[in-house]
Amino acid sequence: MEMSFFDKTVTRLGSLFNLVASASLFTMILLTCLDVSMRYFFNRPVSGTYDIVSLLGAIVGSFALPYTMLKKGHVAVEILIQSLSIRKRLVIETSTHILGVLLFLALVWQCIVLAMDMKAAGEVTPTMLIPFYPIVYCMALCFFVLCLAILVNLHQIWLKRANQ
Repeated sequence: MEMSFFDKTVTRLGSLFNLVASASLFTMILLTCLDVSMRYFFNRPVSGTYDIVSLLGAIVGSFALPYTMLKKGHVAVEILIQSLSIRKRLVIETSTHILGVLLFLALVWQCIVLAMDMKAAGEVTPTMLIPFYPIVYCMALCFFVLCLAILVNLHQIWLKRANQ
């Protein structure tokens, strides 16, 4: 099955986002190990570890979502719809994908509102005083790309059904 330009672009973007998530996770591991080692051996913990690891956790979680959706790495309960006809399954799958897009578009909107509020309020991390709002904007971007990934999966479902 030939992938469209849209499918290829979203897949590449999902892979790039997954790379960001992987690098963030690796950084979290290194920083945590360094902090524990410095604390244990030299009684000098790495300052700001809590702040950085917390922000990186948000990056890992949000940047991994599009790739996970594209690779169908989420939990799917198909046992309920396996006995239905192909047409009914298509209606259910289409409906759930559209609801997913609507839900995550609402999250995009709310993340943008939250980021603007955080920027206006000057909210920062407790130790290193890193602003929160850039991370929330990144989360909004990730949720938007997740919407695109959901649409790619829906497109593939429809193509698969058309070829049956």
